[in-house]
Amino acid sequence: MLDLSIIIPVYNVEAYIEECLASVVAQSDAKANIECIIVDDCSPDGSMDIVRRFVDNYQGAVQFRTLRHEVNRGISAARNTGVEAATGDYVFFIDSDDYLMEHGLKTLVDGLLANPDADVVQGNSLFLDKKAYSKRQEPIVLLSKKERLGALVNFIFPVNPWNRLIRRNVLINNHIYFVEGIIFEDYLWSYQLMDVAQKVLVLPQVTYYYRPNANSIMHSRQLKIGKTIYCWDVILTTMLKQERNIRGCLLVNVFSRLLEIQNMIDQHGCSEEELQAFRRLRSRLFKNIISHGRPLLLLFSLTIFKPFYHIYSFHFVRRNYHILERIMLALELMIDQLKW
Repeated sequence: MLDLSIIIPVYNVEAYIEECLASVVAQSDAKANIECIIVDDCSPDGSMDIVRRFVDNYQGAVQFRTLRHEVNRGISAARNTGVEAATGDYVFFIDSDDYLMEHGLKTLVDGLLANPDADVVQGNSLFLDKKAYSKRQEPIVLLSKKERLGALVNFIFPVNPWNRLIRRNVLINNHIYFVEGIIFEDYLWSYQLMDVAQKVLVLPQVTYYYRPNANSIMHSRQLKIGKTIYCWDVILTTMLKQERNIRGCLLVNVFSRLLEIQNMIDQHGCSEEELQAFRRLRSRLFKNIISHGRPLLLLFSLTIFKPFYHIYSFHFVRRNYHILERIMLALELMIDQLKW
């Protein structure tokens, strides 16, 4: 049987964690030996009391392990801790405010058993509005680097790390870890994973329920512009160290986020220190594009400078900007393919 490690970071989720754990132990039809690693990231609420009560009362095949950070380090560190501690051949991330659909793990494991050489098996996700991530009806097998990166570019493969079986050795041997201390870390991590995973299976069946948590940092109205700028500065620094074949696609994502930041600055203002940090980041990105001879990205980069960035203030542009981003990602990937 498959040895599988499920990793659940826990922080401030007392309203949801029991449902999450219940969905894990309900996966009794999955053909796997399951260990569930719960990483307590110094949760300040009653989340871990609920976890301890649940585990103490549970009698079943799932093996629970609880780890605790000495200080709060964030979800990236919690996931990394889980990967390091895991003993399974495959790992599976689940956020503690989400839950697995009935037969979800069985669907993923069955897909893996039919494709035992797959490094990644991705399931479909259902969102709070009951809309699935993908409307595809048939599974997709991604073998070449072009196919794998193209799946990210064309939103066939989600950027989120959860709801997928991942061969643990692929992460360990290639040193693929989440960058700690930042948000938006999923962008970089997923591109790095798809760069090295040799075979990826994407299933059409819904196996996971994603619940946006109104208390999470990604949904907080208090998210600071300075924090956002810092995070994308870290991502840019890291991605510039990547091979050329994924750098172009990642840079397009940075441009898009900088345009959003500029719009945030226009609407809400910022400190002089934050403004200078944003300008330095923008300038560094622009200079890098010139030095690497990327004419398409050079044109795209103009959208983050005056007067061009004002187009983002229009609702129609914001609503459809992802189309332009998708086109640019596809073109950059195509150009890089020609150069490999």
